[in-house]
Amino acid sequence: MGLSLLIAIGLWWGDAPIWSIVACVAIGLLWLIWRMRLSTIHRIDRMDGREFELFLEEVFTALGYTVTVTPASRDFGADLLLEAEDGWSIAVQAKRYEKAVGLEAVQQVAASVPYYGVNEGWVVTNSSYTESAYELAEPNQVRLIARTELEEMLKQAGFKR
Repeated sequence: MGLSLLIAIGLWWGDAPIWSIVACVAIGLLWLIWRMRLSTIHRIDRMDGREFELFLEEVFTALGYTVTVTPASRDFGADLLLEAEDGWSIAVQAKRYEKAVGLEAVQQVAASVPYYGVNEGWVVTNSSYTESAYELAEPNQVRLIARTELEEMLKQAGFKR
């Protein structure tokens, strides 16, 4: 089937008017340029929640952390557990959202810190945070990583902005 398709394309290509060949090549080049220019953050915007968690595993690994991905359900408020070379440990709640992330994510990761016995909690999103999330994060020593800081982390990890 594959060989006959290639032969059919070859026969068409040989007899095709020059304008159709140019149009096909131009469309192919435009598609290739569009795919190459699609930034990592825009690919994140198209991921589902679990894909985002697994992608963050790659990012944090590239940044030098040892990463453990928690189960998809019953994760006790942390999607990832990070450990730095110096032993500092972090529980991460990943939120791939289209809207602002609220205080529930802060509550979840704050609860996961003592459960997992880590030093601190982070919430990472491709979006932004509500004022109530910031208000709750401060006294609970939860770091909120919003879109702009995530883009900087991607750059540091060697991903295309």
